Amino acid sequence: MAGNNRGRPKSDDPKIKFDNVRLKTTTMFDIKMIAEELGINESVLVQTILENEMPKYKKLLGIEE
Repeated sequence: MAGNNRGRPKSDDPKIKFDNVRLKTTTMFDIKMIAEELGINESVLVQTILENEMPKYKKLLGIEE
């Protein structure tokens, strides 16, 4: 893996598995139910949510790119 100009790792498959993330059962149920209704898998749904929410937190914390 080589770094790019933003200091982030670059790879052919830039996916990382969250092994130690724990969610409440009700949250997991909601993720599964919504993903099924949208016709996508749970991973894609969570990735989309994170990508849409992350800029808000970065701005709030003053760590915008």
